[in-house]
Amino acid sequence: MANLSLTRVNQKLTQAKLLLQCVDEESLSPVHLNSLMEGASFHLVCAYQHYLREIAEIYGLKNIIALRNESDLVAAFESAKKYPAEAQELNDLRKDPTSWLSQLHSYYDSLWRPPIAVDSQANESLINLVDIDAADIREVDVGLIQGWQREFTALVLRQRETSAEF
Repeated sequence: MANLSLTRVNQKLTQAKLLLQCVDEESLSPVHLNSLMEGASFHLVCAYQHYLREIAEIYGLKNIIALRNESDLVAAFESAKKYPAEAQELNDLRKDPTSWLSQLHSYYDSLWRPPIAVDSQANESLINLVDIDAADIREVDVGLIQGWQREFTALVLRQRETSAEF
């Protein structure tokens, strides 16, 4: 079944790459550009979910369908008394707020948050509040998502090559 997950990872990475290829941000409407960026991030997150399963399948872990994130993967390996570097690397990347993986998930998660209504009638005598959570989300553009796609593809290829050596 590892071949199925491997195929899905490759498919989703390719779909993200195709969406982002030859994008002329200046010629696209904001809705079209937003659709491309959201679609590409969706494919990258799907590829990531399948990649977690691929790693688990390679090492013969059970109940891989229950894996939702790298913490679940690390826990599954620990219960099987296995400690592969691939799972730890993913876990470390996800914990680092400046990593491409953390940024990808932050952006993707932000797509599911309800929009925040801005009160344009605010009283000028009141102190303006700043949404700290919103300040943590980096401004996302096509170039950044293309970078995530390249980083993710490089990680997958490198980890596959390393695990094939053993």
